[in-house]
Amino acid sequence: MSEDNNSQITKRDFLTSIGMVGGTAAMMTALAGWEMGMASTMTEPPKMTSEGKGKKILILGAGISGLVCAMELIKKGYEVQILEAKDHAGGRCMSARKGTVIEDVGGEKQICDFDHNQYLNVGPWRIPAEHHSTIYYCRKLGVSLEPFINKAFSAYYYQSKGDGPLSGVPLRQSDVDIDRAGHVAELLAKCVTGGALDEKLTKEDQEALLDYLKSTGLIDRRELNYRANLARGWEETPTVGTDMGKLGDPYGLADLLKIKVGAQHEERDHPPMMFQPIGGMDQIPRAMERELPKGIIRFNSEITDIVQSDDSVTVTYTDTKSGKVETATADYSISCLIFPALNKINTDFRDDVLEGIRAPASSPIVKQGHQFSERFWETEEQIFGGITANDFPESNNLSYPSSEMFGNNGGVVLTAYARGGSAIRLGAMSIKERLEKGLEIGEMIHPERFRKYYNGKGVSMAWHKQKYALAAWVTWSKRNIGLKMPPLMKGEKRVLFSGNGMAPFHQGWMFAAIEAAWHSIEDLDKRVAKG
Repeated sequence: MSEDNNSQITKRDFLTSIGMVGGTAAMMTALAGWEMGMASTMTEPPKMTSEGKGKKILILGAGISGLVCAMELIKKGYEVQILEAKDHAGGRCMSARKGTVIEDVGGEKQICDFDHNQYLNVGPWRIPAEHHSTIYYCRKLGVSLEPFINKAFSAYYYQSKGDGPLSGVPLRQSDVDIDRAGHVAELLAKCVTGGALDEKLTKEDQEALLDYLKSTGLIDRRELNYRANLARGWEETPTVGTDMGKLGDPYGLADLLKIKVGAQHEERDHPPMMFQPIGGMDQIPRAMERELPKGIIRFNSEITDIVQSDDSVTVTYTDTKSGKVETATADYSISCLIFPALNKINTDFRDDVLEGIRAPASSPIVKQGHQFSERFWETEEQIFGGITANDFPESNNLSYPSSEMFGNNGGVVLTAYARGGSAIRLGAMSIKERLEKGLEIGEMIHPERFRKYYNGKGVSMAWHKQKYALAAWVTWSKRNIGLKMPPLMKGEKRVLFSGNGMAPFHQGWMFAAIEAAWHSIEDLDKRVAKG
């Protein structure tokens, strides 16, 4: 294709046009015809040149970022202390299991009582292969990973709203995905042969595109029609002898166009197969904590004040068990606190730093799960891992466990990953009401099974109602990244800022917290080297 020919458009323009008309599925179909496609680049901690002997660093928060800072600074001889308000490390990297206590601000207290040492990852729950920094520490610390099935073709799309025969019906993802691609392939192929793309593509590119569409196996090579095919699969599987079976009939295009659930393609860092630590996501902070000398983390220490001088920083905190007020002084401090919590602390920070801390929006999230006595999704519906996407704002996802497949002890299903206003509304309910809402939605998707096999044990985490978080993460606008982030990157006289919120395009991911920590220790190294 001659991209300098003014009578024609570039492939980029063509794909944009296709996307506007036919949606993402159409664009991706065309994209694949040209073999075009869409990571964290930091793979290990920075090399620090300074020696930390004689320098004390006070780290605020024992979440992932704080633990990483501590591990790396101790290697260089720094004296390190971590102040943590809760009674455990890990921050929002948390797995609810038997004995886990979750207490909402001004609300109820839950004590998780899942059987069989099963758990729910109420914070981060999956790791893409391209998150090199997270996998670096898993390798380094001996945290064993297992596959996390992010997309199982046998899981469902479920749309409760709208009309048409496909609304209110669990639809196998493979059926819908193949049918969408097949119908788009037919339309696109007929656009090519009908001359509709003559002014858009050269003959050579049209032929290449048509060859690709035929090669997918979704359309008839002569008539170019989409019809029942092996990619979509069997409605009645052939058995032995002369049994020919029956291929599944595709859903009609007009009916499919009314189904919005599952139409958007996942981003690159949400591939079909991801990873998770065996035994729960909390295995990562537990392994990090084991790397630290005992006594480094002071738990139950609620920070109230941060005051700097020219050569030190003093932090005042309250022991939440005894009520005793104490102080700690260091050469430097690295704040790894989520910004909504940091904003509650009295500080002497510059105005531009305070504006930066307040700039991103707090993101309310509710994650909850129910435990079931039988793995009915496997034994009765052939779903192994994966996520059923739905349009219930109080749920969005049903995620089936990727661990203990084929086991006899049932399992915990993530029944809600509610965001924004939906999370606020769900979080305003009592725990009993939240879990009942999850059962109500689950029963629509899995009728006569969800309630039947529920063993009465569930847990609900509203991150915006946790005293020392007040959000699951913070969300930056592009404008504020440019205006308000630079002062935070520069830091204060004696305080540096770390944590997930310092990586605005990767909110909620562990690798963002890790790489923010790496940036902080690199900055600290330069400051110490200057003297």
